Formats: sequence, C-alpha cells, structure tokens
Amino acid sequence: VLAVSVGALSLIPTTSQAGHAPNSYCSESGDVCASARKVDGKRVLKIATAAKYFESYRVCVTAPDDSKVCRNGTMSDGNNDGIFVGKMSWAKRFPDKGPGAYSVRWSAAGGFRTDQLGFHKD
Repeated sequence: VLAVSVGALSLIPTTSQAGHAPNSYCSESGDVCASARKVDGKRVLKIATAAKYFESYRVCVTAPDDSKVCRNGTMSDGNNDGIFVGKMSWAKRFPDKGPGAYSVRWSAAGGFRTDQLGFHKD
C-alpha cells in the first residue's frame, strides 16, 4: 500500500468539456478521483479515495453568475471494498442558475483541495 500525503497530490485532468475546466480527474497514483458527471441523466458530484484520508469534505459550486454555494458531505465505504466515496446530487443540493459554465472544487481537512473541475448546463 502506498503512503500518500493527500495535500501534496498532483491532480491530473482526465476529461475536458468544450472550453471549460475538465469534468473529472484522478491523481497520478489513482488514490483520489473526483468528477462532476451525469449519471443516468442527473449531474452527480463525486469524490473517491483509495483509503479514508478524511472523514468529511466540502464541495463548492460557482455558477455562471459567479455566485458560489458550498455544501458539506461525508465519506462512506458503502461497499466495504476499501474505496471511500462522497457524492451528492447537484440538482438537489445546489441552485440552478441557468445555462452556462459551472465550476466545482472539493476541499477537506489537512489542506486537501482539488483542482477546479466544471460542467456546462445548456
């Protein structure tokens, strides 16, 4: 098992959306991944870690009008497979400010912070 300093992870984007921040990334080691993708037609904000690096996290979404809303979430090991996941529905937890580019960023205790991710709403 690789010991990782979560605060020092270099996060690499894996997917792009037209002219905006990527909508997903994983660290080089694959120990931390995050995404702002649609699942079954609904936008899901998800972070996954290979170990329980933190108990809770904060995700902030900046809308096209530059308003920002942050929500707290908790990590869980629902499948008991050693992968810890935190996810929330964008539509249920964040205001819909209409079409345009939305930015998403996760943070947690110990200085952990993701690169900016994003998505477009048409």
